[in-house]
Amino acid sequence: MVHYSKIEDTVPGKPIAMTANWNSDDPASQNRRLPRTLVCCSALLSLITVIAIAVVVCTGQQKGAVSRAAEGQKPRAVPKRLVCYYSTSDADALRLLDVPGDLCTHINIGLASLDNATLWLGPRLRQVLQNETLAFRAAHPQVKLLLWIGGADSGSQFARMVANHAMRKQFLRSLKALLRLYPALDGIDLDWEFPSAYEKERQHLSQLLYEIRQEWRRERRPNALLSLAVAAPEGIAFYAYDPRQINLYADYVNLMAYDFHFYREDTPFTGLNAPLYAHATDMSIMATFNINYTVHWWLQNGLEPQRLVVGLPTYGHSFTLVSPWNHRIGAPASGYGKCGQYGFTTLSQTCECAARYLKPLYSYDTETCSPYLSGLQEWISYENQTSIACKTNYIKSLNLGGVMVFSLNTDDLKNSCRFLATSGDNKPVFPLTQAVKGILQGEGTQML
Repeated sequence: MVHYSKIEDTVPGKPIAMTANWNSDDPASQNRRLPRTLVCCSALLSLITVIAIAVVVCTGQQKGAVSRAAEGQKPRAVPKRLVCYYSTSDADALRLLDVPGDLCTHINIGLASLDNATLWLGPRLRQVLQNETLAFRAAHPQVKLLLWIGGADSGSQFARMVANHAMRKQFLRSLKALLRLYPALDGIDLDWEFPSAYEKERQHLSQLLYEIRQEWRRERRPNALLSLAVAAPEGIAFYAYDPRQINLYADYVNLMAYDFHFYREDTPFTGLNAPLYAHATDMSIMATFNINYTVHWWLQNGLEPQRLVVGLPTYGHSFTLVSPWNHRIGAPASGYGKCGQYGFTTLSQTCECAARYLKPLYSYDTETCSPYLSGLQEWISYENQTSIACKTNYIKSLNLGGVMVFSLNTDDLKNSCRFLATSGDNKPVFPLTQAVKGILQGEGTQML
């Protein structure tokens, strides 16, 4: 029997109420992760704001603070993971065999989905698992390969599966057959976006993790890896996860510490995709939408530091400014930008768009370790080597479990930004992921 802690025993204080609903306007593309849409009516949002102010004041968020559990203790060195997400949806953009074997310690390959509790793989994913994973494994046996399951549109399928004992058993049978069919896989990454406060989904997720681990013990797979992609906003995480149960059954979690700001009709202003700290203009609940706040929320609520892998994006978000003369952080915006798709831009797209059309003004906010650019009426929050180095150094300083990169596909594969010297061999490059790797391995600890 699995013990589930009561919510009030797990998390002090009342949470910020907030509902998540991810909706893909372009489901054909798996190379991009559309931003999470937090659906709130105006009255509820006002209540949330009041509660959020109290939470922020009580929490007393301090830059560089350590978790309560770690205060007064010397950090213990742990191996640093570099977990990289890889989408198989566009074979022309990136092949698994084009990824250097010394770049990532773990690669999550996807995207697999659920169909009535049975794992479903598209033809391109099946091809990669059947052929490329075996070749990659033979060449780079030290890299862990995991099947990435779920994604932005997976919420309802996961919810139905975990709530029913028979359906969970069907999922376990499907998983068992798949791991036998593709022996190059080392485990799975569950990307349920997101468990809700209803129908005991939080407890059902913990039960699923327990049953997966028990099944692997019966199959004598003691080294199989089980990771979990988790939400960053406190208002989702409070209801969705039991960190202490995660400690028992998951090897680590991949914290999706991005998509904090993107264009929405109820937030019609520019903002940074993955700020390290709150910006001076962030008020109320917006002051919680940053990496530092999120990391410490997870640590203070019981997740073991070595299990926390903090995600950083290689993509950006574009906005259309109301006025080209007002291009500050928090400037009024009227919609998605023209660069990218639905406001989602890969790093290559950002630099190509800027070079061809914008003649932009490049800015860097040292308070949040975040670059942005503006030109004409376009405004883009993105990442560069300096921002990635700053955030990776922060993660390393807390002695956490490592860094996750989302994703290899959206890094500057074409070297359009010219962050790296041109090699002339037309192979894809990964400047941001390489910057993370260098810092984690001790090759550099200063901002690039």
